[in-house]
Amino acid sequence: MSEPKTSTMTKLFHGNTLTGERNQVAFVQSIPEFLTAPEPITWSALDIDDERQAVGRKKAENLEIEIIFTEEQYDELKQLEESGTNEYWFIQLPEDTASTTGKPLTWYFQATAHIGMSEIAIDDMLKAKITLYRNTAVEESKGFPTV
Repeated sequence: MSEPKTSTMTKLFHGNTLTGERNQVAFVQSIPEFLTAPEPITWSALDIDDERQAVGRKKAENLEIEIIFTEEQYDELKQLEESGTNEYWFIQLPEDTASTTGKPLTWYFQATAHIGMSEIAIDDMLKAKITLYRNTAVEESKGFPTV
């Protein structure tokens, strides 16, 4: 049995198409929860004395991802925001987590983006915050999707 792996070197990419060229958004500090459970539907009936639950729908969610950036990366992301481009976004685990070389677990979805600045504080790096407004389901593949 192998040991659990570290999340260091998890990467965020975006691209115009699912299988085409992708650009890495460098220096991602953390990625918030993005695989959440659907909201429950609560129900009851006259002949049972408690409430029950069934799986409902997932609420629409956005992702706020804090990054340390270069000016070129900020400009690129700002251009995506201003154009309203619906990009593919890819979250890829580190290579050493993959059981097959070159195929780490990768989640992907389509979203529009907004880029803003995070808090600017003494003795801290300058950080931007990308807000992704996801408009497709989160899919997963081993490595980048090929179809």
